[in-house]
Amino acid sequence: MSMDLRTALTHPFTFPLRVRRFLNEGGGLAHVPDDMRAAIATRAARFIDLVARHVYDRPRSPYRTLLSHAGCELADLRNLVSREGLETALKKLASEGVYLTAAEIKGKEPVVRGQLSFRLDPDDLRLATAGFHSYSSGSSNRPQQGTSSFDWMARQTTAAGAFILAHRLESHRHAAYEPILPGVAGLMYMVMLARLGIPCQRWFARTIPFNSRLERAYCLVNAHEVAFVGTHFGPGFATPETVSDDRLDTIVNWIAASHTEGRRTCVRTVASNAARIGRTAIRLGTSLGGVTFLSSGEPMTEAKRRVIEEAGGFTTVTYGFEPGSVWVAQGCANRMHSDEMHVSLNTLAVIERPHPVMVGGQPIHPLLYTTLYESAGRLLINAENGDFARLEDRDCGCEMQRLGLTLHIHHVRSYEKLTSEGLNYPIDDLTEIIELRLPAAFGGGPCDYQLIEEEATNGQSRLTLRVHPEVGPLDEARVLARLMEELGRAGRAQRFMTGVWRNAETLSIERKAPRASLRGKTLPVHFDIGRDS
Repeated sequence: MSMDLRTALTHPFTFPLRVRRFLNEGGGLAHVPDDMRAAIATRAARFIDLVARHVYDRPRSPYRTLLSHAGCELADLRNLVSREGLETALKKLASEGVYLTAAEIKGKEPVVRGQLSFRLDPDDLRLATAGFHSYSSGSSNRPQQGTSSFDWMARQTTAAGAFILAHRLESHRHAAYEPILPGVAGLMYMVMLARLGIPCQRWFARTIPFNSRLERAYCLVNAHEVAFVGTHFGPGFATPETVSDDRLDTIVNWIAASHTEGRRTCVRTVASNAARIGRTAIRLGTSLGGVTFLSSGEPMTEAKRRVIEEAGGFTTVTYGFEPGSVWVAQGCANRMHSDEMHVSLNTLAVIERPHPVMVGGQPIHPLLYTTLYESAGRLLINAENGDFARLEDRDCGCEMQRLGLTLHIHHVRSYEKLTSEGLNYPIDDLTEIIELRLPAAFGGGPCDYQLIEEEATNGQSRLTLRVHPEVGPLDEARVLARLMEELGRAGRAQRFMTGVWRNAETLSIERKAPRASLRGKTLPVHFDIGRDS
């Protein structure tokens, strides 16, 4: 998260009015079924209209360049979608080179399709300008701002409402263990709940490092404004109360007290924190019966789920990405996998890239996303975000399925970034640190250091720096301190991420030979892309 002085000074005066309007225009849960069915029925028509106005009418659009290179004019696209359907049409376009990789979207690599070559400016994809602002890491180039407009949030609220109905969470006491950053998914989810007429009764504000006093002041003002508007012009909205990682008993006791009163609860937080709360409850001997954790930000693995269930809780998941706050999917109420979700087909089309890429010696098919409203923060057409997953159509019988959300997604993993504590760090930005800077400072070569993303037996995510024993004697504290310094060197977002990892004691070091891939390669960053959730 980042902001300039102008934003910090003007945002507090305009933002509350927009939040109030957003809440007042909501129709509550009763409107969700009709709104969802109408959105599903108009997907193809909205896509064609969107492309006609924001691609074909704009010669400088990178999508216009790709479509022209593929020989696809607007009339051809209309006929293709009408004949084949939206998803099949998008797959055919992708096979003809109409897609963008994550690196191309960031402007890190040129777009190359045969003889065609050009470099994309990330601003070419931006649409919305007013709403909740968020920023990408910007570690190798300038940070990319994303904006979730209030209209885009309203569209996504429909899918959130379908999720609430499917899991029967409308009468639960809702809370969140989320930081006060205005662009994070947790706060936006609470605002969407308020639009549906559901109050957020407790906001346990996770402690986080800030880059400056101005940033901290801005976030505090923003959070209290949302709470004020949600309380006086909505169903109710809790004021944030700071809860550090060593005081999670506060959340455990609230859950237990609610259960004693016969009330079920729902707590929104990242997967690591849900596991931490579960471990705290086990340590205290307190049952988490009656709670549903809505987790996000990182994979909900079997280890995390087992800890939560051992404490008596239940967990489901949601999945999205930045910039632009794209909510991809919400947890299935009749799941077959821990992270099985329904794709938000009302706002998105999601397919797999037809041609695989090799990662760690294995072929994977990156996901490609297409946004179906011009109120989205960015115009995405077959755009990668660095993730892959398994997609399937199955009739699960839950409410989301009945409303038309028939596409399921599960085993979501990243192949371009480490993900821990609900934060991520791009893989390509780590390579220079691991292969060049650490060997230059402490000895050894590029294959003697490796950063591993793994999970402890208690369900907690962790990052381990492996250093080959042949490097010789090392001051491990100095090595870790240097790694943290290098990780935070790239920019404000990186300093924020490493600060959270330091507070959570996510990083450790071990003297072992780096792991090799299936083909014998020693990669600077290792993670098991085949692990189940």
